[in-house]
Amino acid sequence: MFRYIILFSFVLCLDKAHAASQTTDFYTFALLSDIHIGDTGANALGRARSAVTKINQLAANVSTNLQAIFITGDLTNTALPSQYETVRDVLNNLTIPYYPIIGNHDQWLYNSTWEDQAPVGDQLFAETFNRTLNQPNIINYPNGTVWNPTHSCQSWFQNYRIQLHNNVFIALDWNSRHHAAASLGYKGSMPGADLYDFNDGTFSWLEEQLKQLEKQSSTIVLLQHQPFRAPFYIPGEIYAFGESKRLRIEHLLRQFTSLNYFGVFAGHFHMWSDGKAFDDMPKFRQFETDACKVAQAIALVTANIKTGEIVKIEKMYGDEPTLQKRSTDNT
Repeated sequence: MFRYIILFSFVLCLDKAHAASQTTDFYTFALLSDIHIGDTGANALGRARSAVTKINQLAANVSTNLQAIFITGDLTNTALPSQYETVRDVLNNLTIPYYPIIGNHDQWLYNSTWEDQAPVGDQLFAETFNRTLNQPNIINYPNGTVWNPTHSCQSWFQNYRIQLHNNVFIALDWNSRHHAAASLGYKGSMPGADLYDFNDGTFSWLEEQLKQLEKQSSTIVLLQHQPFRAPFYIPGEIYAFGESKRLRIEHLLRQFTSLNYFGVFAGHFHMWSDGKAFDDMPKFRQFETDACKVAQAIALVTANIKTGEIVKIEKMYGDEPTLQKRSTDNT
């Protein structure tokens, strides 16, 4: 009888070890996009809190092995300090590390009666998330503003990279600092993207990262607000990347033939989308996460720890929040 007990215990241990090895072969990371704190009409604050609650529930499940969350832009609605403070406070409730990526709505401060004279939202972004962006695992984050000849202003491009297991994540700031059509009554920045192909601009910064990564076998994941390719019914030149800009980035990526790209995770258009960014790079995937402010949407991504291969992307949602009392977020 004692022999059978020992044998049963041994088999049980093997089963547990096998289950543990299956869990540790993979890890997950989550994606949020377009939180838009300050949009009280959409109950953006309530939806953001709901998404955070859902992510913490996922993180509490050990088998999910959730290790990070990336927010792909438009954390605020009009880049006001109160909105930045609120979104930081909401995200600080996450039980796993989070990494913000700047969006076009995060660039230019304004409200219904006032607008700042220059797009300094990137500096406020840097100040708000200073502790996160200056952690030891953040690589090649710029240390301040540079002259932006494209828009004749000082810009602090929010570019950085981080490695998790065998994935290299490259966060990119292509957001336009060009003023919206003031003659038509619009405020803030234009919604599209620019290359910033000059010293310390995003294009040249990305080129330098790719050079540094040439000898690595890691799977490279780009993170940004605007997707490279807009839907056919949306003019990319205005709302994302014009064709010439998109093709220049494709040409840059294709120069580094030894690199293993997954593709790009983006947001911006407030919809789910899964497709290709470039015709001549059929394996380069473009995945867009729906807006948190619309559907408290979350993308849960599973990756192989050893290879960095993205093996699964799941669409999830937080619970429908109760309507929040109107606040002063938009003032």
